[in-house]
Amino acid sequence: MKILPNYDKAFIPTTSIQRLKERAEIIRKIRDYFELHGFLEVETPILSRDTIVDRYLEPIEIDDGGCPYYLQTSPEFAMKRLLAAGATAIFQITRVFRKGDFGQIHNPEFTMLEWYRVGDNYEAGIAFLIDLIHTILQREKANIVTLRELFDEHVHLNPHTVSCREFYEFVQNRQIPFPDSFSAEEQTREDWVDLIFSEIIQPQLGYREPIIVTDYLATQSQLAKTRTVAVSETGNGNNRDDTAFQVAERFELFVDGLELANGYHELLDANVLRERIRKTNMLRASDGKKKLPEESRLLAAMRHGLPTCSGCAMGIDRLLMAALGTKKIADVMPFTWDIA
Repeated sequence: MKILPNYDKAFIPTTSIQRLKERAEIIRKIRDYFELHGFLEVETPILSRDTIVDRYLEPIEIDDGGCPYYLQTSPEFAMKRLLAAGATAIFQITRVFRKGDFGQIHNPEFTMLEWYRVGDNYEAGIAFLIDLIHTILQREKANIVTLRELFDEHVHLNPHTVSCREFYEFVQNRQIPFPDSFSAEEQTREDWVDLIFSEIIQPQLGYREPIIVTDYLATQSQLAKTRTVAVSETGNGNNRDDTAFQVAERFELFVDGLELANGYHELLDANVLRERIRKTNMLRASDGKKKLPEESRLLAAMRHGLPTCSGCAMGIDRLLMAALGTKKIADVMPFTWDIA
């Protein structure tokens, strides 16, 4: 027999009214910041036939008489359609949904801030994020470090060039649990890098000052441009690192060990994105997951012409956790998934 929730107590919010007032004040400051910098606030559909195709993010699907719609994991696709239509600087504060993510720092429904500005390159996108987070959190200016520099400092491995056999041996020696699907084959590089980063590096980031990590693996590019790091840029005294490699022009913000934001120097080529989506769907299928739509209105917009730009998405709830000094997402939102 199905046990119904106890509605007599489930009406009680997970946070205080005072915290909600503090939440509203910080969101007001965010809006003020973007207005000051000439951004237009926009609203795009939460429910769409399009969805971001990501190996790990699972959208919530709604079947409307045989036609699938998706609660958006990010407003990215629709906002880029606005850029292709002539918008130049836009931001949005909206609800987004990610199936299955529920815990101390996750809720399947949460609030996202996302913005794009035409003309911004990689460096300009990072600089804007640094100033925004300094304004809102009133902490030291963020420090910028590449993924390679972090791996060199913490584990003495170059994530872009060492063999997956070395990752395998490193993780075994550290007695870090890993799935049976991980192997010494090259196609598992991203898995090893994610594991080592999340287990060893990320928990140490952003306590003295916010940290922005740049130049991710090329396979972690998602909707970001990639570039080649030349041999002349790689030297650090370790001869085996003297190899050119591809990186993604992607940057992430970490505060108090939490990832708060993810930004890109945006990919403009629809054909490249289409191929990335196809490969991601192949990985989803190998993971036993449903394939997601490979055609979208974003691809049509990119074929029409997406201007050079940088964009970034930030989790408002995690930003509030950092601002208010709490470790639980339930402390900054009124009703979490279990009592929604």
